[in-house]
Amino acid sequence: MNVLVSFLTEWDKFLLLLARFTGISFIPVFNTKNIPVQWRVFFLMVLTFFAWLLGIGETISTINLQLPLYFIVILTEVLIGIAMALIIQFFFAGVQLAGQLIDTQMGFGIMNVVDPLSGTQAPILGNFKFVLAILVFLQIDGHHHFIKALFESYEVIPIGQCVFLSPHFIQNYLSYFGNIFIIGCKLSMPIVGTLLVTDFVMGIMARTVPQMNIFMVGMPAKILIGFFVLLVTIPFYIYLLNTSFDNVVQQIYNLLR
Repeated sequence: MNVLVSFLTEWDKFLLLLARFTGISFIPVFNTKNIPVQWRVFFLMVLTFFAWLLGIGETISTINLQLPLYFIVILTEVLIGIAMALIIQFFFAGVQLAGQLIDTQMGFGIMNVVDPLSGTQAPILGNFKFVLAILVFLQIDGHHHFIKALFESYEVIPIGQCVFLSPHFIQNYLSYFGNIFIIGCKLSMPIVGTLLVTDFVMGIMARTVPQMNIFMVGMPAKILIGFFVLLVTIPFYIYLLNTSFDNVVQQIYNLLR
């Protein structure tokens, strides 16, 4: 009963805590349409309640906060949570870019499937690599690391503290955005490189054996070679995902600093 009374008297502090924790709604798995909105809201409420029980909101002083300033602080907290979540979104965007590059080289560029997580159109192999990246993300407890980073962010950026965007912050965030293309090239390089060599060989064959209909032979050959290299390089792909996820977690902490 005492906990309930304290909670009702500190609802304003609870809302400030909830504002930053809403960032978890923008990372994969938690932002999927397969999870009802009611369950996502319930999870955020429970997570914020545990943060309030741990005493994170004890240092918050909302007595002198007038209503306009209170909403400004809430908006700041929401932006901090979203800024942390976008770093993970950048990585998964790189994974989908890798699938798009592979699909284009294999001839699947005009074929899309419905992504069950977002409900949007996605390339075939891009969807496969995205789902596999989600499984690896859950297997290494990436969502736990993000929740831990949210809790530890209150030690670096307390609620109500003035936040100034330094030039280093903007430069680092732009570099994180640029990593989308770097990650996409890294993850797609084995298959794309093999298919480029295949195109080179097919071009030589078309010049040396003009009687051969290279278009009828080349397309099925590229698909078979692409799938073969995909199966062979899956362990390498998972290894790259593990090392890249470690870098993503480090980027979140660098962002807070």
